[in-house]
Amino acid sequence: MSLDLLGYRGKTVAITGAATGMGREAAELLIALGAQVHAMDIAPIDLEVAQALSVDLSDPVSIDAAVAKLPEQVDCVFGCAGISAMYLGRTFSPVHVNLVNFVGARHLVESLVPRIPRGGAIALIASMSGSAWRDNLAKIDELLATPDFASAKKWLEAHVDDPAVLGGDPRLNMNYRFSKEALVAYMKRQTWPLAERHIRINTLSPGLTVTPMMSSFDAISQTGDPDLKVIWPAVGRPSNPREQAEALLFLNSEMARYISGVDLLSDYGYRVREQLGMPTAIEEIKQLQRA
Repeated sequence: MSLDLLGYRGKTVAITGAATGMGREAAELLIALGAQVHAMDIAPIDLEVAQALSVDLSDPVSIDAAVAKLPEQVDCVFGCAGISAMYLGRTFSPVHVNLVNFVGARHLVESLVPRIPRGGAIALIASMSGSAWRDNLAKIDELLATPDFASAKKWLEAHVDDPAVLGGDPRLNMNYRFSKEALVAYMKRQTWPLAERHIRINTLSPGLTVTPMMSSFDAISQTGDPDLKVIWPAVGRPSNPREQAEALLFLNSEMARYISGVDLLSDYGYRVREQLGMPTAIEEIKQLQRA
Protein backbone atom coordinates (compact mmCIF):
# COMPACT_ATOMS: atom_id res chain seq x y z
CA MET A 1 0.00 0.00 0.00
CA SER A 2 1.44 3.38 -1.00
CA LEU A 3 1.19 6.27 1.42
CA ASP A 4 -0.13 9.66 0.37
CA LEU A 5 1.17 11.64 3.33
CA LEU A 6 1.02 14.99 1.56
CA GLY A 7 -2.56 14.38 0.47
CA TYR A 8 -2.52 16.18 -2.88
CA ARG A 9 -3.88 13.30 -4.94
CA GLY A 10 -7.17 14.42 -6.48
CA LYS A 11 -6.98 17.91 -4.96
CA THR A 12 -7.70 21.02 -7.02
CA VAL A 13 -5.01 23.65 -6.58
CA ALA A 14 -4.44 27.16 -7.93
CA ILE A 15 -0.89 28.47 -8.20
CA THR A 16 0.57 31.79 -9.35
CA GLY A 17 4.09 32.31 -10.66
CA ALA A 18 4.06 28.86 -12.26
CA ALA A 19 6.22 29.72 -15.27
CA THR A 20 9.59 30.01 -13.54
CA GLY A 21 11.52 29.53 -10.32
CA MET A 22 9.91 28.20 -7.16
CA GLY A 23 6.42 28.40 -8.63
CA ARG A 24 7.34 26.20 -11.57
CA GLU A 25 9.02 23.67 -9.30
CA ALA A 26 5.98 23.64 -7.03
CA ALA A 27 3.63 23.14 -9.99
CA GLU A 28 5.72 20.25 -11.32
CA LEU A 29 5.70 18.56 -7.92
CA LEU A 30 1.94 19.04 -7.55
CA ILE A 31 1.35 17.44 -10.95
CA ALA A 32 3.54 14.49 -9.98
CA LEU A 33 1.62 14.13 -6.71
CA GLY A 34 -1.69 13.80 -8.53
CA ALA A 35 -3.19 17.26 -8.05
CA GLN A 36 -5.32 19.05 -10.63
CA VAL A 37 -3.17 22.11 -11.16
CA HIS A 38 -4.59 25.41 -12.39
CA ALA A 39 -1.51 27.50 -13.09
CA MET A 40 -1.25 31.26 -13.51
CA ASP A 41 1.53 33.57 -14.64
CA ILE A 42 2.12 36.64 -16.77
CA ALA A 43 4.68 34.57 -18.71
CA PRO A 44 3.82 31.51 -20.84
CA ILE A 45 3.44 28.25 -18.88
CA ASP A 46 4.71 25.13 -20.65
CA LEU A 47 3.66 22.53 -18.09
CA GLU A 48 1.00 19.82 -18.52
CA VAL A 49 -1.50 21.42 -16.17
CA ALA A 50 -5.28 21.23 -16.01
CA GLN A 51 -5.40 24.89 -17.03
CA ALA A 52 -2.82 27.57 -17.77
CA LEU A 53 -4.05 31.13 -17.30
CA SER A 54 -2.41 34.44 -18.11
CA VAL A 55 -2.65 36.89 -15.22
CA ASP A 56 -1.09 40.24 -14.39
CA LEU A 57 -1.13 40.68 -10.62
CA SER A 58 -0.70 44.44 -10.99
CA ASP A 59 -4.12 44.63 -12.68
CA PRO A 60 -7.31 43.72 -10.77
CA VAL A 61 -9.23 43.26 -14.03
CA SER A 62 -6.72 40.62 -15.13
CA ILE A 63 -6.93 38.90 -11.74
CA ASP A 64 -10.73 38.84 -11.82
CA ALA A 65 -10.70 37.40 -15.34
CA ALA A 66 -8.40 34.57 -14.24
CA VAL A 67 -10.44 33.86 -11.11
CA ALA A 68 -13.59 33.60 -13.24
CA LYS A 69 -11.98 30.69 -15.11
CA LEU A 70 -10.98 28.74 -12.01
CA PRO A 71 -13.10 25.85 -10.66
CA GLU A 72 -15.88 26.44 -8.16
CA GLN A 73 -13.85 24.58 -5.52
CA VAL A 74 -10.14 25.20 -4.96
CA ASP A 75 -8.65 23.08 -2.18
CA CYS A 76 -5.29 24.83 -1.96
CA VAL A 77 -3.89 28.16 -3.11
CA PHE A 78 -0.18 28.72 -3.72
CA GLY A 79 1.03 32.31 -4.18
CA CYS A 80 4.45 32.13 -5.82
CA ALA A 81 4.50 35.16 -8.13
CA GLY A 82 6.87 37.97 -7.29
CA ILE A 83 9.18 40.58 -8.78
CA SER A 84 11.88 42.99 -7.67
CA ALA A 85 12.65 46.48 -8.95
CA MET A 86 14.89 44.95 -11.63
CA TYR A 87 13.67 41.63 -12.99
CA LEU A 88 14.34 39.73 -16.22
CA GLY A 89 15.87 42.77 -17.87
CA ARG A 90 13.01 45.09 -16.94
CA THR A 91 12.77 47.87 -14.36
CA PHE A 92 9.67 48.24 -12.21
CA SER A 93 8.53 51.12 -10.02
CA PRO A 94 8.28 50.64 -6.24
CA VAL A 95 4.49 50.85 -6.50
CA HIS A 96 4.40 48.18 -9.22
CA VAL A 97 6.57 45.84 -7.14
CA ASN A 98 4.13 46.13 -4.24
CA LEU A 99 1.08 45.71 -6.44
CA VAL A 100 2.40 42.40 -7.75
CA ASN A 101 3.97 41.09 -4.56
CA PHE A 102 1.26 42.06 -2.09
CA VAL A 103 -1.82 43.91 -3.34
CA GLY A 104 -2.46 41.57 -6.27
CA ALA A 105 -1.72 38.52 -4.14
CA ARG A 106 -4.21 39.72 -1.52
CA HIS A 107 -6.85 40.41 -4.17
CA LEU A 108 -6.45 36.91 -5.61
CA VAL A 109 -6.53 35.19 -2.22
CA GLU A 110 -9.62 37.07 -1.05
CA SER A 111 -11.37 36.32 -4.34
CA LEU A 112 -10.71 32.60 -3.84
CA VAL A 113 -11.46 32.23 -0.12
CA PRO A 114 -15.20 31.63 -0.76
CA ARG A 115 -14.21 28.68 -2.98
CA ILE A 116 -11.86 27.06 -0.46
CA PRO A 117 -13.61 24.25 1.45
CA ARG A 118 -13.25 23.30 5.10
CA GLY A 119 -9.75 21.86 5.50
CA GLY A 120 -8.32 23.95 2.67
CA ALA A 121 -5.07 25.86 2.84
CA ILE A 122 -3.19 28.88 1.51
CA ALA A 123 0.60 29.18 1.26
CA LEU A 124 2.30 32.36 0.06
CA ILE A 125 5.97 32.94 -0.76
CA ALA A 126 7.32 35.86 1.24
CA SER A 127 11.05 36.37 1.84
CA MET A 128 13.75 36.32 4.46
CA SER A 129 13.95 40.08 3.87
CA GLY A 130 10.42 40.47 5.24
CA SER A 131 11.11 38.81 8.57
CA ALA A 132 11.33 42.15 10.44
CA TRP A 133 7.66 42.91 9.75
CA ARG A 134 6.91 43.50 13.44
CA ASP A 135 9.24 46.52 13.48
CA ASN A 136 7.23 48.15 10.69
CA LEU A 137 3.76 47.02 11.69
CA ALA A 138 2.29 50.51 12.15
CA LYS A 139 2.92 51.37 8.50
CA ILE A 140 1.99 47.91 7.28
CA ASP A 141 -1.33 48.01 9.11
CA GLU A 142 -2.19 51.23 7.29
CA LEU A 143 -1.84 49.35 4.00
CA LEU A 144 -3.69 46.30 5.33
CA ALA A 145 -6.57 48.57 6.34
CA THR A 146 -7.20 49.56 2.71
CA PRO A 147 -10.37 47.75 1.65
CA ASP A 148 -9.60 47.07 -2.00
CA PHE A 149 -7.05 47.14 -4.80
CA ALA A 150 -7.65 50.74 -5.84
CA SER A 151 -7.32 52.16 -2.33
CA ALA A 152 -4.19 50.10 -1.67
CA LYS A 153 -2.62 51.46 -4.86
CA LYS A 154 -3.52 55.00 -3.84
CA TRP A 155 -1.94 54.46 -0.41
CA LEU A 156 1.28 53.16 -1.97
CA GLU A 157 1.46 56.11 -4.36
CA ALA A 158 1.19 58.45 -1.37
CA HIS A 159 4.15 56.72 0.34
CA VAL A 160 6.67 56.55 -2.49
CA ASP A 161 9.11 58.77 -0.59
CA ASP A 162 8.48 57.29 2.85
CA PRO A 163 11.71 55.50 3.93
CA ALA A 164 9.67 53.05 6.01
CA VAL A 165 7.66 52.02 2.96
CA LEU A 166 8.99 52.55 -0.57
CA GLY A 167 11.64 55.26 -0.18
CA GLY A 168 15.14 55.45 1.25
CA ASP A 169 18.41 54.20 -0.22
CA PRO A 170 17.48 52.14 -3.32
CA ARG A 171 20.39 49.78 -2.60
CA LEU A 172 18.49 48.58 0.47
CA ASN A 173 15.64 47.44 -1.83
CA MET A 174 13.09 48.72 0.68
CA ASN A 175 10.17 48.53 -1.73
CA TYR A 176 10.68 44.78 -2.17
CA ARG A 177 11.25 44.30 1.55
CA PHE A 178 8.07 46.21 2.41
CA SER A 179 6.02 44.10 0.01
CA LYS A 180 7.19 40.94 1.75
CA GLU A 181 6.74 42.39 5.23
CA ALA A 182 3.17 43.24 4.24
CA LEU A 183 2.59 39.72 2.95
CA VAL A 184 3.75 38.13 6.21
CA ALA A 185 1.73 40.57 8.34
CA TYR A 186 -1.33 39.96 6.16
CA MET A 187 -0.98 36.22 6.72
CA LYS A 188 -0.77 36.79 10.47
CA ARG A 189 -3.83 39.06 10.47
CA GLN A 190 -5.85 36.53 8.45
CA THR A 191 -4.97 33.48 10.53
CA TRP A 192 -7.88 33.76 13.00
CA PRO A 193 -10.59 34.87 10.54
CA LEU A 194 -9.66 31.98 8.24
CA ALA A 195 -9.44 29.53 11.14
CA GLU A 196 -13.13 30.23 11.77
CA ARG A 197 -13.71 28.82 8.27
CA HIS A 198 -11.31 25.91 8.97
CA ILE A 199 -8.86 27.24 6.38
CA ARG A 200 -5.14 27.40 7.12
CA ILE A 201 -2.77 30.12 5.92
CA ASN A 202 1.04 30.27 6.14
CA THR A 203 3.97 31.95 4.43
CA LEU A 204 7.33 30.59 3.32
CA SER A 205 10.26 33.00 3.64
CA PRO A 206 13.15 31.69 1.56
CA GLY A 207 16.72 32.77 2.03
CA LEU A 208 18.93 33.44 -0.98
CA THR A 209 17.74 31.15 -3.78
CA VAL A 210 19.03 30.63 -7.32
CA THR A 211 16.13 32.01 -9.37
CA PRO A 212 15.89 34.67 -12.12
CA MET A 213 15.46 37.22 -9.31
CA MET A 214 18.82 36.48 -7.67
CA SER A 215 20.90 38.53 -10.12
CA SER A 216 18.42 41.38 -9.71
CA PHE A 217 19.27 41.69 -6.03
CA ASP A 218 22.98 41.95 -6.83
CA ALA A 219 22.28 44.72 -9.35
CA ILE A 220 20.04 46.66 -6.96
CA SER A 221 22.27 46.37 -3.89
CA GLN A 222 25.47 46.89 -5.92
CA THR A 223 27.15 44.27 -3.76
CA GLY A 224 28.53 42.17 -6.59
CA ASP A 225 28.89 38.43 -6.12
CA PRO A 226 30.48 37.78 -2.71
CA ASP A 227 32.02 34.47 -1.73
CA LEU A 228 29.05 32.44 -0.48
CA LYS A 229 31.38 30.06 1.33
CA VAL A 230 32.16 32.97 3.64
CA ILE A 231 28.65 34.45 3.83
CA TRP A 232 26.93 31.04 4.12
CA PRO A 233 29.53 28.98 6.01
CA ALA A 234 27.02 26.27 6.93
CA VAL A 235 26.36 25.15 3.34
CA GLY A 236 28.49 27.36 1.09
CA ARG A 237 25.69 27.87 -1.44
CA PRO A 238 22.27 29.42 -1.84
CA SER A 239 19.22 27.18 -1.99
CA ASN A 240 17.66 26.02 -5.24
CA PRO A 241 14.01 26.44 -6.27
CA ARG A 242 13.19 22.76 -5.74
CA GLU A 243 14.26 22.93 -2.09
CA GLN A 244 11.98 25.89 -1.47
CA ALA A 245 9.09 24.38 -3.43
CA GLU A 246 9.20 21.25 -1.28
CA ALA A 247 8.90 23.35 1.88
CA LEU A 248 5.99 25.27 0.33
CA LEU A 249 4.15 22.06 -0.53
CA PHE A 250 4.57 20.85 3.03
CA LEU A 251 2.77 23.94 4.37
CA ASN A 252 -0.36 23.25 2.30
CA SER A 253 -0.23 19.49 2.77
CA GLU A 254 -2.10 17.13 5.08
CA MET A 255 1.13 16.67 7.02
CA ALA A 256 0.79 20.31 8.16
CA ARG A 257 -2.93 20.14 8.87
CA TYR A 258 -2.52 21.68 12.36
CA ILE A 259 -0.11 24.41 11.26
CA SER A 260 -1.47 27.89 10.56
CA GLY A 261 -0.24 31.44 11.07
CA VAL A 262 3.39 30.42 10.60
CA ASP A 263 6.07 32.22 8.62
CA LEU A 264 8.45 29.36 7.82
CA LEU A 265 11.96 30.75 7.43
CA SER A 266 13.78 28.50 4.96
CA ASP A 267 17.32 29.87 5.04
CA TYR A 268 19.39 27.10 6.69
CA GLY A 269 19.43 29.12 9.89
CA TYR A 270 21.04 32.22 8.40
CA ARG A 271 18.66 34.74 9.96
CA VAL A 272 19.58 33.37 13.39
CA ARG A 273 22.84 35.29 12.98
CA GLU A 274 21.02 38.60 13.21
CA GLN A 275 18.83 37.36 16.05
CA LEU A 276 22.00 36.60 18.01
CA GLY A 277 23.56 39.98 17.23
CA MET A 278 26.06 38.67 14.67
CA PRO A 279 26.97 40.70 11.53
CA THR A 280 24.27 40.94 8.86
CA ALA A 281 24.75 39.84 5.27
CA ILE A 282 25.11 43.43 4.06
CA GLU A 283 27.77 44.15 6.68
CA GLU A 284 29.73 41.05 5.73
CA ILE A 285 29.50 41.83 2.02
CA LYS A 286 30.92 45.30 2.67
CA GLN A 287 33.74 43.74 4.68
CA LEU A 288 34.55 41.41 1.78
CA GLN A 289 34.60 44.30 -0.67
CA ARG A 290 37.00 46.27 1.54
CA ALA A 291 39.33 43.29 1.91
